[in-house]
Amino acid sequence: MRTIAILLILLAAQHLANAQKPATPQKQKAIDSVRYERSVHMMGKYYGDSVVLRWAPSDPLLWRAYNDAGYVIERMEITPKMTTRPVREKLNAAPIKPWTLAEWKARARHSDTTAAVAATLLYGKSNIPTFKPDKRGKTNDVDLGAAFNQKYDQENRFSMALLIADNNAFVAQGLGLRFVDKTAQRGKTYLYSVHALTNPSVVKSDSAAVLINTNQSQTMAPMPEIRYKEEDRKVTFHWSRTFSNAYFSAYYIERSDDGGRTYKRRNNKPFVQPMSGRGQANDQIVFTDSLQQNYKKYFYRITGITPFGDLGQPSPAMPVMGVDKTAPAPPLQVVAQHLGKRKVKLTWQKSTREPDFTGYMIGRGESMNGPFAPLTMKPLGKESVTYTDTTAVPWGTNYYVVSAIDTARNAGISIPAYVTMIDTIAPLKPAGLLGRIDTTGIVHVKWTLGKERDLMGYLVYKANAKDHTFIPITRNFIADSTFTDSLALNTLTEKIYYRIVAFDKNRNPSPYSDILELKKPDKVRPVAPVFLNFVVSDTTVRLTWAPSNSADAKGQTLYKRELGGVWTEVARLAKDSTRFTDTKVKKQTWYEYSLIASDDDGNFSERSFPLKVRVYDSGVRQKIEGFVAKVGTDKKSVGLSWRYPAKGDYYFLVYRSFNGGGLEMYQQVAGDKYAFADTQVLKGTYEYAVKAIYKDGGQSLITKNMKVEIK
Repeated sequence: MRTIAILLILLAAQHLANAQKPATPQKQKAIDSVRYERSVHMMGKYYGDSVVLRWAPSDPLLWRAYNDAGYVIERMEITPKMTTRPVREKLNAAPIKPWTLAEWKARARHSDTTAAVAATLLYGKSNIPTFKPDKRGKTNDVDLGAAFNQKYDQENRFSMALLIADNNAFVAQGLGLRFVDKTAQRGKTYLYSVHALTNPSVVKSDSAAVLINTNQSQTMAPMPEIRYKEEDRKVTFHWSRTFSNAYFSAYYIERSDDGGRTYKRRNNKPFVQPMSGRGQANDQIVFTDSLQQNYKKYFYRITGITPFGDLGQPSPAMPVMGVDKTAPAPPLQVVAQHLGKRKVKLTWQKSTREPDFTGYMIGRGESMNGPFAPLTMKPLGKESVTYTDTTAVPWGTNYYVVSAIDTARNAGISIPAYVTMIDTIAPLKPAGLLGRIDTTGIVHVKWTLGKERDLMGYLVYKANAKDHTFIPITRNFIADSTFTDSLALNTLTEKIYYRIVAFDKNRNPSPYSDILELKKPDKVRPVAPVFLNFVVSDTTVRLTWAPSNSADAKGQTLYKRELGGVWTEVARLAKDSTRFTDTKVKKQTWYEYSLIASDDDGNFSERSFPLKVRVYDSGVRQKIEGFVAKVGTDKKSVGLSWRYPAKGDYYFLVYRSFNGGGLEMYQQVAGDKYAFADTQVLKGTYEYAVKAIYKDGGQSLITKNMKVEIK
């Protein structure tokens, strides 16, 4: 396969090089004067017994030039193991050109209007005046208009010819844009090419190629997904132009009126919808068909037509049904009358009674433009001309619409009628009042926004004491649920008090809210504690102090550091704590202790004057445990063992006495050894003891003597 790909690239390059071979210097000027940089497009399809080729130029001027010159079809067979250049076969003895007018008349049926259109596009005379410059080569506005009209006529003929060629194989043959190779064999790979036999000194010829594999014939292409919308006596289908253009150039739409048993085409000619412009909406192909009646089920299917004139795979059957979208005539002369409290009476008239009219629905809103909420779950009777609303909104204005409803739930909506209510109901008492005062004296107050629809806003009141008169501090109503105030913090009062009142649009006031009490920020530091005494041992430091005498003191924190080190927190204590014992100390180490008090506003005192202490060392270390001495099984040695879980840099000294003499230092044992065997013994009585010796001078107590006898 890689050999084939490389060969195809070389062949295509050679093919294009031959097609675009530069002219001789003598002809270069003529070619440049009418130089075209356009192309020919080609495609092919294998049908099992033949290969069908279709091509088309991309420009109306080239179309005319290529029609006059004719096309040549060539074929090369490609094999997987070929090592030499394949043989180029010419498949048409004479250039392929459009049929003459006489050939169209001889070959086409008299009733074939599509063939007649194709012949007219080729040979029909144009009513557009011919553009001719004067002797001086100048033109006037009329001549320019004629030139543009000629251009548009050529483009329209070209576009229409390609369109009908895509949808009709017979017409494509007659237009010289189709060729059938009946000599193609199954299981082969062919490279087909087409090029026009134009005079390169006048029109530059182009070429195109297509690779066809005849292992198997191509299957019918499926239609893309089709969506449809059911409307009043019509249905609209739409599908993607991008996906369908990959396979189809036109479509047939079929409908079944007998439940899907038989289908009839809705379009005698292939349906084509040209692109109308750019944009996302232009990607949709749309077809609309009318229906004889609503609520009858019809079945539709759509089949695409390929550029070879073949029909694709029909779409799945689509059941559709027309839906009544015509609303009844709306009620007239709707009047709303306030009967007191929350009662409003509506009256209306309706002179036209449609056959499918079923009754009325009542809607209410608070704006002329709605939305209008339904007041009844079921339609009122057809004979109803009045309705009383007992749940009208008691404030502002109520707007009403009366809708005439038919069996399809279509609504003819009346012009809104309205009534203005007299509101005497005050808003509810404001709730959820919260607030805080920052260190700069800015007060932030918020509350829960009321749910009353006619809520106008809030007024904020302030006092220096609960039993004082609250004075309003806002000039206008606050529509939000937050308020900001500022206070002077250098006052004797420690607290401030707030209340709010809600007002509706009729100026009805709510009850006062609950009082919000806020404490002003305290910027004064508490007094620092003072150390009174201390007691130091070799394992602890006991401290005693006088706590802060500030009234708002909340707690105190004890810190310590090794001499010259960093302060670290030791403990957080209650405000009235006066003593603490520190057990996390090291022997022969200097420490400094300090206390800081805090108050309920987060202020901290100065650090107390540091207390400097030194933990001393008594020299006594942990005692040895489990000391045992036993005579060995050979009766000529003594085995000693013990336990010592303490950590540190130490070693052991073994002491021994003989026949009642005094203990003498006998042997030194490493700190990671916990046993010793004494083999230098004679008959008699021995006593042993062990002691741990630390390199810093400390030592454990000597163990109790263990006595053994050697016989």
